[in-house]
Amino acid sequence: MQNDVAQETILFDRIAEGDETAFEALFHLYVPRIRPVILQIIQEEAPVKDIIQEIFLGLWMGRDKLSAVSSPRNWIFKMTYHRSYSWLQKQGVREKARHQLSWSEDEYTNITEENLSLSETSRLIREAIAQLPPQAMKIYLLSRESGLKIADIAGQLDISVQTVKNSLVRSLRTIREYLLRHGISIPLMLLSYSLSYFF
Repeated sequence: MQNDVAQETILFDRIAEGDETAFEALFHLYVPRIRPVILQIIQEEAPVKDIIQEIFLGLWMGRDKLSAVSSPRNWIFKMTYHRSYSWLQKQGVREKARHQLSWSEDEYTNITEENLSLSETSRLIREAIAQLPPQAMKIYLLSRESGLKIADIAGQLDISVQTVKNSLVRSLRTIREYLLRHGISIPLMLLSYSLSYFF
């Protein structure tokens, strides 16, 4: 257990320095742990990957504060609960599954700042998608928002599976470059996380 805490603290320190490899290692370490927790809270499969993406996007965007976190596991699970219950609140069902979480004033301020930052990032991602060529936008939205598999998109648009894959890869790079031009750096693997289910 102590060894795990030490290893995760090292990963947090490396992520704080902008190490995408450490971020990816932490992502793959924790997704299997938090996925069932999110599902148990929200009782719905479809939004789980979006909540996971929000958690790790928040982690990456607030990475400058990670070296001050003494228990990475507790921090990640606290964010998991917060994001899950926030999702329920947006759906208007928070009262059905209410779970009292105690937040210190500093934590609340950090979460509020993080939510503003996530909102801005989401807005920029939508802008980047809107600037994709029409066919690329259609492919991206069918994959990301409609949840269609690559083969289904190819069949629906009467194009090859490889064309769909290539288009998605180009779209993700374009979105990432757009974010970078606006001062936001997000690991490509996080942008492609939702899509990875469909490859």
